[in-house]
Amino acid sequence: MNTGQNHCVDTLRFCLYDRPLHPELFDIRESRNVDRGVYEAQVWATGRTHAIGFFRTDCSLVEVIAGEDVELPARGLILELPFRGEKDHERKKAGDISYMMNFQVEIMSKQVYSGTHEELTRMAAKRGLFVLHAERPNGPLTPFTFIDYEARPNEFHVMAFHSFPDELTILKTQSIFELG
Repeated sequence: MNTGQNHCVDTLRFCLYDRPLHPELFDIRESRNVDRGVYEAQVWATGRTHAIGFFRTDCSLVEVIAGEDVELPARGLILELPFRGEKDHERKKAGDISYMMNFQVEIMSKQVYSGTHEELTRMAAKRGLFVLHAERPNGPLTPFTFIDYEARPNEFHVMAFHSFPDELTILKTQSIFELG
């Protein structure tokens, strides 16, 4: 396993798989499992990145943010994108699952970044999954991963925020997994 701890945004990639991925591929810092009966979801904070799995019977979709140094399998890879600017992707009915995502790389001024960092940290204290990456402190602005999710009866919504204080950047992803 390559832990890929010191990512910068330019080295990250967004991947989508149509199969489950083994947890040994990742440095899982925190995780949550959700079972809604008709579907299951896994939320993994993996260092300064994440993996989100959505499963129903024989259908799977797994969203991964990983550094270029993390070895991911080629089998089952259906989308790979670098993190640049803003991107959208939609996948209608992959088996029994529809999927939509949007990601944004937001580079900010120091003042705006500080306010956004503080606001997201406050929000994370109330909900979701929050991991501080104290191995890379930047004064009061320690890098973090905040994954907020909502399990609805036939949908799983995820908003993830990854902070990069050295770059004054927030990486934001929004994803919806929906049963057909």
